[in-house]
This record gives sequence, C-alpha cells and structure tokens, in this order.
Amino acid sequence: MTAAFDGPKSPLATCKQLLLDRLSFSLKAVCCRTESPVVSGTFTIPLNEENHAEQLDRMDQAFILRSFIGGHENELVHWSLGQLRDRATEVNPLTFYGPTSTGKTTLLCGLEHSWTTAMGDSAWLTNGVDFDRGYAYALETGAVAEFREKFRRHGLVIIDDLHLLNEKAAVQQEFTNLLDWRIEARAPVILTLNKSPIELTGLNEGLVSRLAGGMLIPLQLPTPNTRRAILDQLLKQACLDFPVEVREAIAGQRSELASPFCTVPELRHAVLQLQHASEDRASIPSLDDVTLLINRELGARKPTFNQIAKKVARHFNVRAKELKSASRRQWVVRARGIVFYLARELTNDSFQRLGQLLGGRDHSTVMHACRSTEALVESDPGVAAAVDRLRRDIVGDTNNIAEINMPEHRSSKKIC
Repeated sequence: MTAAFDGPKSPLATCKQLLLDRLSFSLKAVCCRTESPVVSGTFTIPLNEENHAEQLDRMDQAFILRSFIGGHENELVHWSLGQLRDRATEVNPLTFYGPTSTGKTTLLCGLEHSWTTAMGDSAWLTNGVDFDRGYAYALETGAVAEFREKFRRHGLVIIDDLHLLNEKAAVQQEFTNLLDWRIEARAPVILTLNKSPIELTGLNEGLVSRLAGGMLIPLQLPTPNTRRAILDQLLKQACLDFPVEVREAIAGQRSELASPFCTVPELRHAVLQLQHASEDRASIPSLDDVTLLINRELGARKPTFNQIAKKVARHFNVRAKELKSASRRQWVVRARGIVFYLARELTNDSFQRLGQLLGGRDHSTVMHACRSTEALVESDPGVAAAVDRLRRDIVGDTNNIAEINMPEHRSSKKIC
C-alpha cells in the first residue's frame, strides 16, 4: 500500500488503488500456488527469422539477436510458454510489462513463433498504435465488423505497447470488448506495457481490472549470468573472440567493476565500442579497455540533482518550491528525504552541497534526512518500493540519453 506516503489523493483514486491492491494481492496468491519451473542457466525463445528478413536486411545481422534469452530473473516468462500451449489454461490475458530495452518486442515475436510452431494455429501480432489507427479507419469506413472479425478469427492475438492507448476512452472500450470476447471464447491474448497497469493512470478501471484478472509478469533486467549468455551469443554471431576477462567485465561478472551494460542495446553498444577501438589499434580488447569504457559510461549517465528532485516531486505530487520550503507536512518531508537519499546514492554531491541546492539547509539536516529515509526503506516495504521505482526511473532516463548517443555500426572484417 502506498497511499500513506504518496501525497494527497482524490477519493476515486484512493478507491481505485484499494481495488487494484486487492487484485494484485490475488495475483500474487495465484503465483504462489503455481509450481514455478526451475530454470537451469538460461533459456531461449527463438524467433521466426523469415518474418524478420526486412529487419535483418536493414541492420548488420551479426548484432541482431535471433532469440529472446532469459534466466532465473525471468523464469515466469519460461513458465508462460507452457501456459500458452495449454488450451485449458485459465490465465488470460497474459501481460508482460517493463521499461524500454527489456526485450518485450523480441519476446512477443518469439512467443508468436512458438505458438504457430507448437499449436499449428494462426497468430496476429500488432501494436497499440496500429490497433488505434485500425479502429479509427474502421469507424470512418463503416468496417467495424470486419475490424472485429480480424481480431477474433486468429488463435492468438498479440498486442505490443498497449499503453499507447492511454487517455483514449473509445478505443480502450473497443479493446475491452475484444478482450471480453476472447476471454469468454478461451482464446489467448498476450500484451505488453511499459509499466504495471496498476501504475498507469491513462487506462480505465474496467480494462485494468481485466488485465489484473489474467497474469501480470514483470520483465526484469538480465542478471550478470544472463548478460554473459547474451554477450556470448552476440560475439558468436559477429565472429568476434573477446578474452574471458573482457566478457566477464562487460557482463558485470567481476565484483571489482560495476558494469552499466544491462540491456541488449547496451551490451551491443559495448561490443561495438571495444571492436572499433581494437580495430584502430589492431589488437584485441583488454581488461583495461573495458575499465576505461565502463568509467566513461558511468560518468556520462550520472543524473543531476535537479533531475532527481523533479522525479521525486512528480511522484509525490508536490511542487519544487515546497521541497525547498520549511514545510513539515508528512508527504513533503518524506519526498524531501528521498531526494536527499537518492542524490547521495546517485551523485557525487556532498551533504553540504545537497543542502545548498535544496533551500540552503546545513549538512547535518541533510545527514539526518538521509538516515531517516534509510531507516524507512529498511522498515517500510511501501517506502522501499517507491524508492526502488524512482531509482529505476531516474537511472533509466539517463540510460536512454546514453543510448541516443550510441554510434552507428560500421562494417568491419570478421575474424572467423
């Protein structure tokens, strides 16, 4: 429950939160009763390469993964494969959610291929934007019946980025009607969102409750062991042979180096950077090369104090000037403490500097706020969840900025 520290909310929002908390609790109970598979090492869900020939033509094939690779952190994804193939399953819809670059689209392509191969049945894969446009066109041309039939005749319907229907009441209602029909017909639906529907504010309550009535599966960032499997596959496809210690450092398997390369695009970026440097020097990448690259990336990704303060203020629905003020209202004090706590963790600013940036407070006040917040994180699961969500949002934003500046791949000689 987060209502106690997220700031003032309307009665409707509070009721909605209570409803969704109960739905979320029920989902967790169902998950606990389900026997979870023991995933040994990593698992792969291959794609149908024929359907992705255009993508493989446009980009260097060596750096496009031909499968979704997961590990223990995403074992529910592995479990979902069995549910998808079981026509008697009660899990419908199946909704995966996670931030950009966690592999949602790749996973959906793999699930589509798995379904058509194992079940011998048709599948329809689209996204939220195309669903919205298709429905608008059907209304304009009087072809609503044909539009609905397209989403009813296939054995499996997959819709990527459903959150793009946010704040669009009419098309959300159309999708809810489709979902009701397919649930009644026991016809599976797979969806992706950028975050849990419980956290989205632009979806109507009827749609959120239906999503919660199925299975919500968070996509976690790969652990170091899974990153290593992804990295090894990328290097194998590119016919590149990096030393073991270099691979370990990139994947985050060396305790002395905190690798920032967590997602497939980031791992690809690291490989390309090291490849380019090694070609210029006519030598293979070394551990020193990776260390320099990691330090450069970490320095570029550090968030600023203002970025942290804005994120926290938006989360707690307070204004920046309230954070700087002497206000002692509970949610303002809580938000202010979290700003200091995250800023100490994510920036190099001193206690004194942080106090100056937020209302001219002295360093002892900032130290007290950090210690109080740390104690709350350890004792209050709600506060811990809020801080973790904010941390992921802040770090995710800086990662996205870094990805924008990634160099284009240049053709190179393969050494195999």
